[in-house]
Amino acid sequence: MSTLRKIHKYGSPSHILVFGDSLGDNLLLTILARELFERGYKNIWIKCNHAELFENNPYIKLVLPFNELLSGLVLRALNVKTTYPRYTSYDQITDRDDIPRKHIVLKMADSLSLNGHIVNKPVFHLTDQEKLKGQLKKNQVVVTTSSTGARFPMQNKEWSIEKYQQVVDHLCETYNFVQLGASTDSALKNVTDLRGKTSIRETAAILSNSMLMISHVGFLMHLARAVDCRSVIIYGGRERPDQSGYACFDNIYSAVECSPCWLHNICHYDRKCMRLISADRVINSILDQLKLADMPLIANTLYND
Repeated sequence: MSTLRKIHKYGSPSHILVFGDSLGDNLLLTILARELFERGYKNIWIKCNHAELFENNPYIKLVLPFNELLSGLVLRALNVKTTYPRYTSYDQITDRDDIPRKHIVLKMADSLSLNGHIVNKPVFHLTDQEKLKGQLKKNQVVVTTSSTGARFPMQNKEWSIEKYQQVVDHLCETYNFVQLGASTDSALKNVTDLRGKTSIRETAAILSNSMLMISHVGFLMHLARAVDCRSVIIYGGRERPDQSGYACFDNIYSAVECSPCWLHNICHYDRKCMRLISADRVINSILDQLKLADMPLIANTLYND
């Protein structure tokens, strides 16, 4: 369908938002779309190859494939701007992202001149039928162990698989663990193994029915926040929670001398920031969070000046 025919059918967009192939960063676009919508922009388009992230989203009018060509001439004539909200850039030589000086959501908001209060909560809408299918067991807890299946996997986000297993072994008689993630992730024992077996929407439904998720920084962290799944996030020291996370989660951060480094895979300190986080530390965080399982998560508000 030509650009003019799309505009005739859906109306002229106020904004077209594009990120790339990263699932987590595309989900963050829903924060920007909601903020634009609430500021009076009612026709927002997204270009992304993962349309299932945006199904039933009331703030997004149309989702197009990432590589779909639109007429620049038509868009310019209608004063439609295509925006690529970035929060950092990667230097392949140093293996480092530029360290953002404020929360990544605020950095993305800068590209749209969005100032003032911004609610730091992604938007993901499940149908009632989808939600029902996400309840697999009583006392359901999700665990995911690796970022190897991510578009840009980072070794510096990885915690020890042996420690993950210690956590599961300590709690599995009381809680039913469901392992989500990529099929290439290391398998855990004493879990319901669904690695590589769930779609994005099925994963979201399972999270929405779970008491808690234990994970690292990545897509599932953002998805858990979108569906109000309480979480313990093992940050280590690559990045700080105030730079990329959610205040309502228990974010386990190691403030070692080299953190936050924002390095992807290189580390000159044998990932000391991750090694310092013990299984007992994570178990205690899990137990503390499970005591709050019936309490709603409060969305924190960021301020962009």
